[in-house]
Parts: sequence; C-alpha cells; structure tokens
Amino acid sequence: MAIHGTPGNVQKATAQLFHPAPLLESLTIEAKCECSPQSGPIIPITLFGGGLSSLRELRLQCICTELPWRNMVNLTSFTLGYTSPGDSPVGRLLNFFESAPRLSKIQLHLATPTFGAQSGRLVSLACLKRMDIVGGGPSSLLLDHLLIPVSARFAGPVHLPSSLASLWELSGFRIHVYVREICPSIRFGGPGGRINMVPTNPRATNACQVLESLGRFDPSNAERLKLTGGDLMQRLSGRTIHRVLFPMKHLRVLTISRCKNLSLLISALDDINMCPVLEELILDARADGEKPDIQCMMKMAATRASMLVELKSVRIVSGDKSLQASVMKLGKYVPHVECSLGAALMSDDFDSGDEED
Repeated sequence: MAIHGTPGNVQKATAQLFHPAPLLESLTIEAKCECSPQSGPIIPITLFGGGLSSLRELRLQCICTELPWRNMVNLTSFTLGYTSPGDSPVGRLLNFFESAPRLSKIQLHLATPTFGAQSGRLVSLACLKRMDIVGGGPSSLLLDHLLIPVSARFAGPVHLPSSLASLWELSGFRIHVYVREICPSIRFGGPGGRINMVPTNPRATNACQVLESLGRFDPSNAERLKLTGGDLMQRLSGRTIHRVLFPMKHLRVLTISRCKNLSLLISALDDINMCPVLEELILDARADGEKPDIQCMMKMAATRASMLVELKSVRIVSGDKSLQASVMKLGKYVPHVECSLGAALMSDDFDSGDEED
C-alpha cells in the first residue's frame, strides 16, 4: 500500500485505516510538505489496529509519528524522512529498532534524533547490511547506542562515534579518499565490509578537511590508500601529509589519481619512516592531473632503495607519450616499472572491485 498526497488528505486517509491487515508487507506514507515536516500529518497509533508484524518494508516521509508499533519481526527495510525536529527522541527510535530484529536496510533523511540519549543502552542491529544517515542532527547521539556489524555499509557524517571503534581494528583494509570540490568523502573497506563517510554539509566541507579527518582514526593497519581528484596537494602542507601517511606502517599500495602538485607527496616518501613497507606506487595523471616529476621520483626511489625499503613496482598512466622514456629510468631502482598511455590503470570507483587482492 502506498499513500501519497497533501498533509490533509494523508491525514484523512490514514484515519480510516484502523482495521488489522495481517497480509500487508509494504507500506509507504508520504505527505507533500515541501520538506517542511512541521506541517506534516499525524499518523494515528491505531493504524491497522497497531498490528503491523507482517510488514517487510516501511517508508514514512514528511509525517509526524511516535513510532509506537512493536513486534515488527518481519521488517527488513525502514525509511524515515523529514520528521519534525524533536519528533523522534533517541529512545523512541531505539525501541522501534529493538522490535525489528531483521532490519537490513535503514535510511534516515533529515530524521536523526537530537535529544533523549540513554546512557549505557545498546541495541544490536545484527542483520544490518546498509545504513544511510543524511542531514539532521548529530548522528553520534543515535549511533552511540547502536551495535552495527562490520559487514554493514554505512553512509553518514564524517564524524563517527566511539562505539564503532572496532571497525578500525580490521586488518588489511583499504582507504579511498575522494578529494572532490562537491561532496568529498572517505571510504573504508576491508574483509568485513565497507563504510562510506560523507560530510553532513558537503558544500561547506572542502577536500582537505576530509583528508585531514583521517588523522582522527587509527589507519595503522591500512594496506591500501587511494587519493582521487583535483588540486589536493596544492592546498596541503608537508606537515598535513606527514600526519596522514606516517601512521600507515602497513601501507603496501599507494594510488594517486588525477591530482596536481604530486611532488609534495612524492618528496614526503623520501623519509624511510614514512610507509616503511610500501611496495607499489600508482600514479594516474590523466587530463586533469599533472605530469609526474620523474627526477623527484628517481630521488625518492634511490633513497628508499639505499635504505633497503625499496619500491617493488611503479605504475604510471599518462597521455604524454614523451614521458614513457623518462619513466623507464626508474628501473635502476625499482624492479618493475610500467607506463601506460591514455587508459586508466584503475577505476576511481571503490565499488568496482578493481582493488581486490
């Protein structure tokens, strides 16, 4: 069943739904309130006699609800959007989640609770596969009360709560930083799952802030790091690069895709304490990137080779044919050197599977 309409019409329609519907599996209620939830209709607690245990999918948007329903044992997908500020305290949402043990997909759009934290309370979302939190209040108020499996995929604000600390203990995980002007983000991936973090206000958060936020986590077990996009290096200081790379003691593969001012980062690798087990360096300098400084790269490769922390592979993709001969000079210090013209060596899409071991 799907109910769409003006707040008044939705209010009238839902008021008539007081008889049980034991076979109902999908329910959508959306009011046209132009993202102004204060004018949304109030969904009565008598909806279908309060018996919604048969539901598998529930979508509520621009409505006011106390989420009173319990025994949602078959519910697997829940979307709540544009609720009125203060309409859903943390405790009420936790009660709802607790009554739906099979939830695998949760989406909260401008519906994050802003009050009502309950000290010490934890609710397990053992079947969760994906959770999206977009806009609204600080998500940590809710997330501090949730036990989310590491196999879940999470999209939400850059700042994650302490209760998700176990996710950073994964060994062999990958980090992909999108350093775009619009909606920069960080993706973590590992054997247990993936997490996508985007700023709460993408337009007010620049790419450098997103990269620097890596310092708030423990990336010491990261084995792969990929930086994608624009003139990131032009805005970063050597100190910031040091803060990002120095803790990555197990980093094996570093990919830099379509970035400018590469020399700043390449020079940082002259320090053998920086990424001491780094084996592979991949530079994708396509049209919106820049031509790699081969002299700078040779100096870095020579330094690492002399200190017995040599690179095993350097791969470069560029549209500049004249670069190929210069790149091959790196073979003096690096066992495997490859220069490809035109096509990208790796996709920028973290989900494409191109970075699987």
